[in-house]
Amino acid sequence: MRLVVLGGSASSTPELLDAMATWPQAPVRRPNITLVLVGRDAKKLELVARACRLRSVGPGAPVRVQTETDRRRALEDADVILNQVRIGGLAARAFDESFPWEFGLPGEETMGPGGFANALRTIPALSETWDDVSSIAPTALVVNLTNPAGLVQQTATAGWPLRVVSVCDSPSTFLSTIATRLERPLVAVQRRYVGLNHLGWYIPESSDEFARLLDLAAGIDPEQVRMLEALPAPYVRYYVNPDRILERQRGAETRAGVLQRLEAQLLAGFAEPTVGEVPRRGAVWYRLAVVPLIDAWIHGSDVPVFAGTRNDGRVSGLPDSTVIEVPHVAPRPGVLVPLDPPQPHGIAAALLQHHAIYEALTAAAVLLGATARDRLRALFANPMVHSSDQARRLLERIEEGPPSMP
Repeated sequence: MRLVVLGGSASSTPELLDAMATWPQAPVRRPNITLVLVGRDAKKLELVARACRLRSVGPGAPVRVQTETDRRRALEDADVILNQVRIGGLAARAFDESFPWEFGLPGEETMGPGGFANALRTIPALSETWDDVSSIAPTALVVNLTNPAGLVQQTATAGWPLRVVSVCDSPSTFLSTIATRLERPLVAVQRRYVGLNHLGWYIPESSDEFARLLDLAAGIDPEQVRMLEALPAPYVRYYVNPDRILERQRGAETRAGVLQRLEAQLLAGFAEPTVGEVPRRGAVWYRLAVVPLIDAWIHGSDVPVFAGTRNDGRVSGLPDSTVIEVPHVAPRPGVLVPLDPPQPHGIAAALLQHHAIYEALTAAAVLLGATARDRLRALFANPMVHSSDQARRLLERIEEGPPSMP
């Protein structure tokens, strides 16, 4: 298998090799892998590749690690493409996580105005990538990690004839906690989950079951959870308690700032003769989401894996083009089949519908030829934005950007 990693110079990439060591039924099922790391900074790319090579001798055949600064050349004969490009780097993420504070809103790279800024910057920049993939590796599976993941997938599949799925570790970690509390296998609770990327819900089977889970919602009080009538996944707190989040964020270092310092530590450690003691990024998404999905794709699997897929009527009230996150099975290699999700109701359904409309308008607003009015309309539709005047001021700030960005 030729696995091409776009954004391969990310300091988290060596942890993909750690995840490969835990490949389902390794070493029997793990294929021979050529891992091609693609990046623009050759020096940084080689440091990351060196750390990957030191991790490439786990169970099964060693992973052959290559580097490439020419994306088109790297894509030749690709079987699977992992997209983890971060447009603008961590400096851009720091902007997304902080500029909303000026408007009394919490900052985040996928939710609210920060997520909108990320979309405006990221989606147009990926158009050349999708052009290359569609012309050089049109049959490859594209596994997308780049945020905002649902919007990236929605626009990629709308504009190019590609096979793109987005993955995220959030549903798995959220549902593992629920399964532990209910003392059930993980697969038994997976079918009760429905959501968009970073906006998911566990729909309880009964009021008694719901009562046992009320205290598991991150950043949301049990009484608030009762009002929601479904158990919200962690990112829902940005819409339920934005004021609380903003209060904690003000004066604190952004997550991007923390990651910038960690990246410097990691790259310095990668330059040493051995990297065994270097701190890790904590990139659990490779183990929980990426590797299980690739394994299911190449072998088939009846063990559900989470991925983004077009709604196409699966969740009532959402546009067909909305990318929803639901468990999938692979009845045979190369085929992913989404399982029917539960139907949300009440506030959960309303928030999903609101966010889906915002995503549809944003997808249209980032297309070539879209106007400033299109962008304003999309941002005004964001569930975290309170008025059209606020949306206008936010858009002006987004288009101004941070001083350090071109």
